[in-house]
This record gives sequence, C-alpha cells and structure tokens, in this order.
Amino acid sequence: MNTSPKRILWWGVGFLILGAIAFYMYTSVGFQTGLASTQTSQALWFWLFNPVLNIIQNAAFPVGAALIGASVVIQYLTAPQSALNQQQTQPDELS
Repeated sequence: MNTSPKRILWWGVGFLILGAIAFYMYTSVGFQTGLASTQTSQALWFWLFNPVLNIIQNAAFPVGAALIGASVVIQYLTAPQSALNQQQTQPDELS
C-alpha cells in the first residue's frame, strides 16, 4: 500500500473541497427551499438533503484537515531518515 505524503495531502485537499461543495449546496438549496412555499419541497429538504449535507460537511472538514496534518508529519518524519541514509551510503572523501 502506497502511503506517500503527497497522496495523503491530495486526499485531504479533496475532502476539504467536498466539504466546501456540501456547504455551498447546503446554503443554496436551503435558501431555494425557503423561498419556495410548497410543502413537498420543504419535506424533501428536511428529511433527505439536510441530514445528508450536514453529515458530509461535518465529516469532510475535520477529516481533510487531519489528512493534511498527517501528510506534513509523515513528510517531516521521513525526510531526516532519507538524508541519513544518503550520508551512510556515500563514502568518506577524507579517508
């Protein structure tokens, strides 16, 4: 399984974008439903769209932020090890 920091970073950015889209849809559909005075559209909004968009936006923002933070930590932890490995493989020029 490839868990490179760059891949985790892009997943985090994707979750943040998904959360932003859910937030935009939540507000735009909510306003449109409020302006439309039909009882069917308000019931559909209340029982279907509202909970789904709430769950998506309340989960996507924290997961995206956590993945971005994890990619930064993984990048920080793997960088010194790779530099140390390069130093160990290079022969000493002073010898």
